[in-house]
Amino acid sequence: MKNPILISLLIIPFLSSCESKNNEPDPLFPGGDGFFILNEGNFMAGNGSISFYSHETADIYNGLFASKNGRSLGDVPTFMAQDGSRGFIIVNNSGTIEVIDMKTMESLATIKGLDSPRRMVIDGEKAYVSSLSSDEITIINIDDLTVGGTIDAGCCTEALAVSGNRLFAAHWAGGNSIRVIDLETEQVIRTITTGLEPESMVLDCNGKLWVICTGGYMNEEVPGLYKINTATLEIEAMLPFRTLFDNPSSLAVNKGGDTLFYIDEGIRRMPVTAVELPSAPFIPSDGRLLYKLAVSPYNSMICVTDAIDYQQKGDLLVFSSKGILVDTEQAGIIPGYMYCVSD
Repeated sequence: MKNPILISLLIIPFLSSCESKNNEPDPLFPGGDGFFILNEGNFMAGNGSISFYSHETADIYNGLFASKNGRSLGDVPTFMAQDGSRGFIIVNNSGTIEVIDMKTMESLATIKGLDSPRRMVIDGEKAYVSSLSSDEITIINIDDLTVGGTIDAGCCTEALAVSGNRLFAAHWAGGNSIRVIDLETEQVIRTITTGLEPESMVLDCNGKLWVICTGGYMNEEVPGLYKINTATLEIEAMLPFRTLFDNPSSLAVNKGGDTLFYIDEGIRRMPVTAVELPSAPFIPSDGRLLYKLAVSPYNSMICVTDAIDYQQKGDLLVFSSKGILVDTEQAGIIPGYMYCVSD
């Protein structure tokens, strides 16, 4: 018979060695290279959540915010930004911004009372938040997390980008323009007319602004990819898609800023020097409903979500920089926007 006293003596130091330092609980997810996934949840159900995919463990960690804070993230989280150790999560239909500790997922504050917030860009001590239903862009003071004013954009806004002292705001829902705002005067100084519904945009290595226009909700016109000179505010190129029924979205750029990626019947990529759109996908969709795309600036991994049917838990697909599928994981309900991080 085994000696129970001896077994107990062996187990006690083993258990002690498993405790975290300072008796703190184990972290909800590992550090290192990876990215957060905002799971939008079902509209009006308030069951949005956040996941983390670790490149080091090749595993996904779901339900992080609820596990730490004992409540859901809210109704339709759509975007995430970072300032130092703090993360800012836009929760569209809840009209809030959740401010979290990026390491622990602890809620540090909730900025409330926003009108259908969509995207956010941080520039110095201020953050600018677009709105789906208001003509105003909200200014958030980053230090004390208070609303510091508004900018009248003259239209609802979606994607945002800052270049120099100018804020570029896309008029997406029913719109066809980019509003250019002088950040010193906080006034619109130019309206750049584009194709219908500019959905996403990025800055490349040359400081040029690239914008995908979907062509409208009802396929009113052929979609286009626009290149805008952020100094002269002129359109330098417009690359048309194939037909009225193309549905490009989720424009992204690699770390070097010299290669664009977007969703269009799979994932397509093109150098910023291209004079026409790629004729075939770099990564085919293989029957999946690809929803949101991200390219890691740390290891060039290509990450895309599959919304499946916009009702249930979706999938995360991770590809190498060469387009080889390296992992598939189940995320939360309607996995959407992804934010890449690294230690």
